[in-house]
Amino acid sequence: MNAADAARGDAVAFGQRVLGPILAEFCLRLWLFERFLTPDDSVLLFCARGGLRLKLVYERFLRQTQLPQQLPHAALMVSRLVAARTAFDPPSPGVLSELGREFSGRSMAEVAAALAQRDDLDLPASWNASFRDSSFATLLASSDPGVARLRAAVAEQDDRFREHLAASAGAARHCVLIDTGLYGSTVRMLQEGIQDRTWSGLQFARCNYKRLATPHFKRTLGLSIESDWYKPWDARTSVLRFWHLIEACLEPDLPSVRTFSQATAGLPPRANLQEDGWEARIAPAQPGLFTGVLAHIDGLSSESVHRIPEEAERAWQALKAAVIWPDDRAVEILSLGGRSRDFGRVELSAQYADARPSRPVKRIRDSLWREGALLRSFPRVGRLLLPLIELVYTGRALHMEASTRLRRGRAPMGDVHV
Repeated sequence: MNAADAARGDAVAFGQRVLGPILAEFCLRLWLFERFLTPDDSVLLFCARGGLRLKLVYERFLRQTQLPQQLPHAALMVSRLVAARTAFDPPSPGVLSELGREFSGRSMAEVAAALAQRDDLDLPASWNASFRDSSFATLLASSDPGVARLRAAVAEQDDRFREHLAASAGAARHCVLIDTGLYGSTVRMLQEGIQDRTWSGLQFARCNYKRLATPHFKRTLGLSIESDWYKPWDARTSVLRFWHLIEACLEPDLPSVRTFSQATAGLPPRANLQEDGWEARIAPAQPGLFTGVLAHIDGLSSESVHRIPEEAERAWQALKAAVIWPDDRAVEILSLGGRSRDFGRVELSAQYADARPSRPVKRIRDSLWREGALLRSFPRVGRLLLPLIELVYTGRALHMEASTRLRRGRAPMGDVHV
């Protein structure tokens, strides 16, 4: 067996031993949450892309454990880009907030091209300015022909998505979005854009890493973890130090949803993701983390349900050990592909920052997994430096906890929400 085959085999084992029990716990919590919803008026919509694998895992979980399905389930072809179109004209606060973060320092023409998925809008020169929410809303309201083409292109795509939504959700008025996490932008924008339905979100994790307003957090829950920062005393929060691991495991080799084709007779519009054979690509052909997850789920039974919480607690400790205190083998196993930028763009964010033009400290800071980058940059002494990273994060966590408690103590009673 060569090194590549050994790494894939170890990835399968990690998926089965660590991520499998963690996702089994997620499934159990999702099943328990279902029991509080009204079957006649609610539907679980598993969001492309990560939700498609969560749907596969959840349905296998129900089959293996023989737990009864409470609500109808469906796949929903949606993305932040698609959700933004539903509240685009005029742009809602959630849309402007998301665009401002996603396209910071980029031109409003680039924002328009992403939303319309067209490069022939011929917008006025004023759109070449850097994105500002007030300017964007003002420009969008103009009668310029190029802006009219932008609004028409977005409206056409939005109409097709709403047809797809109607086919997926049926008559249910309460749509519960199932996704990986973290912030829940999709829930917020759909809540603002499609108000004839009620929207909730059940995510693997919930975290306000964007430091934006959270009006949707009242209806968006993290079933496995809810925290805005890493806390060394809580093993679950270690996943926030390497969130790319969860995304890499749960996002199939399928493109993000950008456009919908015109519906054919008797069928709803199809998303660009729904190319021929897309269902078969949800489960990977090659062994890896997700095949290990499926192996664990397939080993469950009705008799093993009571052991799921205990097994998950051990798995969370193992995940923290691998992420926070990795050895060379863990770095090899968990060195994964690039992360999609999404929002209508195809470029990837690499797990490890480019080594050529920057200093080692900057490369480590700019990487998606800093502990792994540290061991790659300093193979001999990297493990000796891991406590330094942990010390920095510990100090930050203690400061954040103290600040949060102080703010809560000063808040008037009317401003405190349970």
